[in-house]
Amino acid sequence: MKIASIIVTYNGMRHDWIQKCLDSLIASSIKTEIIVIDNGSADETVDFIQKNYPQVDVIEAKENLGFAKANNRGIRKAYDSGADYFFLLNQDARVETNTIEKLIEVFEQKPHAGIVSPIHLNGDKTKLDYGFSCCVAPRITPHFISDVYCNCLQNVYETKLVYAAAWLLNRNCIETVGGFDTLVFYHYGEDDNYCHRVLYHQFKLYIATTASICHDTITFKKEYTEEDKQLREYIRKCVYYADIQKDDAVIFEFKKSSIKSILKNLVHLRLNTLLTQRIEDKKFIKKQTQSRAINKTKGLHWL
Repeated sequence: MKIASIIVTYNGMRHDWIQKCLDSLIASSIKTEIIVIDNGSADETVDFIQKNYPQVDVIEAKENLGFAKANNRGIRKAYDSGADYFFLLNQDARVETNTIEKLIEVFEQKPHAGIVSPIHLNGDKTKLDYGFSCCVAPRITPHFISDVYCNCLQNVYETKLVYAAAWLLNRNCIETVGGFDTLVFYHYGEDDNYCHRVLYHQFKLYIATTASICHDTITFKKEYTEEDKQLREYIRKCVYYADIQKDDAVIFEFKKSSIKSILKNLVHLRLNTLLTQRIEDKKFIKKQTQSRAINKTKGLHWL
């Protein structure tokens, strides 16, 4: 059994993230090959790893490829070297000694598993990681919250979505679903999309409550600019229309909404806005149509 841990780094020296991450993997009860893909860090991340962790395979991208494409490089390298399991871990996360071991146990118990995730705790283990807490809501992970309250927590829960701060995937899932979609997604939204694809191809997603990670994501309050809001809305739109669990009629749905918006701009004589929107909508429809067609077939897509 060969396990490859894949970490995408970008300025990973902050708060000693990469040191904590790598040290935790090296101490794992299940030994793992470690592949780091560096997205053009401006700090000493690459030099630090090469000097202190010679056993780690570092791929220098020289530029920021984004989360999706960088992970795909690591997945492809691990796949070509014969990995049976692929453990995706954020640079600001660290595992417990038995985390990977417990995740593998779920695969052994659940033959249809495609992704198994541990519990994601915050950096000091005082709370659930905020993003992860959204994934255990009743509509996504039924019974989890109720079982916690009633003190009858199960070892494994089936879920519809879990964010990719820590995922264990098996080779069968990679060979069927492929890698992250790099046509539509660059950074953010790609893990939602991948979960949709995993479910479409009849695999299941599980959360193992016997395994955990610490995720050091720093939360802070900020004023969202109009540009931030537009980006969030665009990502939401990409996730919605790229979901192959939905019928292809969603593309027609987008075309209708696009036409309505164009007519509205035309009525108000916003011709420049109309032209820009028409160009962008055509690009969006083309990408989504191509993406949906590719992701419905089985194979090593995007890798």
